[in-house]
Amino acid sequence: MPLTLALTEKEKIPVVQVGESVIQQILGSVDTLRAWQRQIDRTRQPKSVPLSQVQVRLQTTTEAALQPTRNVVGLIEGSEAKLKKELVVIGAHYDHVGYIKQHKEGEDYIYNGADDNASGTSAVLAIAKAFGAAKKKPKRSVLLMTFAGEEKGLFGSRAYVEQPLLPLENTVAMLNLDMVGRNAPDSVSVGGVTRSPDLIKINEEENREVGMVLDYSIESYHNRSDQYNFARKKIPFLFYYTGEHPDYHRVGDNPDKINEHKIAKIATLAFRVAWRAANTDQRFRFVEP
Repeated sequence: MPLTLALTEKEKIPVVQVGESVIQQILGSVDTLRAWQRQIDRTRQPKSVPLSQVQVRLQTTTEAALQPTRNVVGLIEGSEAKLKKELVVIGAHYDHVGYIKQHKEGEDYIYNGADDNASGTSAVLAIAKAFGAAKKKPKRSVLLMTFAGEEKGLFGSRAYVEQPLLPLENTVAMLNLDMVGRNAPDSVSVGGVTRSPDLIKINEEENREVGMVLDYSIESYHNRSDQYNFARKKIPFLFYYTGEHPDYHRVGDNPDKINEHKIAKIATLAFRVAWRAANTDQRFRFVEP
């Protein structure tokens, strides 16, 4: 069952998960549901039909389990008196999916998450180091953040935008790095092309010095990582991502398969974009697609 971060009582919606036998009774076949799902994925439109001959009686119970966790943050205060009240956020989630509880003796059972998302958190640390090594501070402040609970439902980033450390209206941009260490050595997918045109332009300009191949085909992944919660608050963002692979959410996501040089290039690109964003008084546009 999916977890829910219910911030108010009104948001607690009961969820019922059914198996194939129930689907067959209601729709006639599981294949019908799969066809509808493919259509929804393709068109991004609902596929709703009346079920006039169907009656369902069900009962659910809700049990609250409180499990504390933490986002980890570091603040680089800006150098300009007025602009230091504004903020550029650079983030990546540090959690993964744990381990296989029922496993055979001698079997690899730990999900190491080297790409998902030690690659992104490593990039954030590299960016922090670059800011720290700079001869001067940026004009705007920079908040470097690693998020908890992304795999359980983007919990850490949602908690932050609902209870930010600094006023959210002063956050001018958010850069998110999630899975940036695998696949082709010279390419990176960038999310935000339809929503953050100003940041996309800066990213393309800075990439002339970095030389990555930029891909913009990941808009369907928009709600699957932490930039989504910032976008809900209409904060311009970029999402750096290098794609899924056979080890995604499997025990094979190990460090020996990571291209550390690729992480370094993407971190360099993200740093250059963040540096530009933090050293201007420009307010970047957020566009609803």
